Amino acid sequence: MNIKPYVEAIDRLSLKVEGVLVLQHGEEIARYRWIPEAPRPVYSVSKSFTSLAVGMAIDEGKLSLRDRVLDAFPGRVKDPPPRLSALTLEHLLTMSRGHQEFSRPASVDEALSQPLTADPGTRFMYDNGSTFLASAMVTAAAGQTVREFLADRLFKPLDIPDPVWRESADGHSLGATGLELSTGSLARFGQFLLRRGNWKGNQLVAASWIDTATRPHITTKMLKDADYDLGYGYCFWSCRHGGYRADGKNGQYVVVLPREDAVVAVNSDEKNMFPVLYAVWDHILPQL
Repeated sequence: MNIKPYVEAIDRLSLKVEGVLVLQHGEEIARYRWIPEAPRPVYSVSKSFTSLAVGMAIDEGKLSLRDRVLDAFPGRVKDPPPRLSALTLEHLLTMSRGHQEFSRPASVDEALSQPLTADPGTRFMYDNGSTFLASAMVTAAAGQTVREFLADRLFKPLDIPDPVWRESADGHSLGATGLELSTGSLARFGQFLLRRGNWKGNQLVAASWIDTATRPHITTKMLKDADYDLGYGYCFWSCRHGGYRADGKNGQYVVVLPREDAVVAVNSDEKNMFPVLYAVWDHILPQL
């Protein structure tokens, strides 16, 4: 693959991309670095790793999508309102708590105190609070933070050195953000997703979880930006060209393209993040 057209497009737009790595048929076919490779904050890509922790906990019988959030934190809310009582783990994964606006709660208690203005499951509203609560539910069920839970189950098999994952004031992996990974680690995560949870012959999570988590479960048609209006899964975005992705603020992307048997991983520090993805469609996809 000739990565030069992608690099030229990024440079022409003065986008602060740090590195790009392309895999196809399990082999690296292109890479380019603007700065040296190193772990960096990947913001909301963290959410997709939390989704994998949930899937693994379900495999082990520790959790169910139907589990009620309040049951994981007994006694934390006195006289809970009906909407909070009806809230399940699946609602958290699909960003459909019924909350009204984006939130970054500092603790489980703060997250549970946020008002729900719609019935759970009826509308999409992106935020960090939902995935943070999902992370806390994994901790409640497994007795470990999500980072600890994934250490031997995902990070070590994928050769991701024990990563930084910031914690909340009450001791939970933030879940929605706070993870730091290199571009190479993102690419290996993408290859793991592309192989439906299989890594070097070992099924680390049920293939059905990857299939389910990466397909849309709730509409996002109210969003105006391309690739954000095609639906949301369990902490994964649907995107054009039959693909899906994990993405983070300022342009971290793990784009999985099953039809092309390919993965594109990008790390950036760019507030104008959408053109970073659009350049993948314009200059990388046509060569796959």
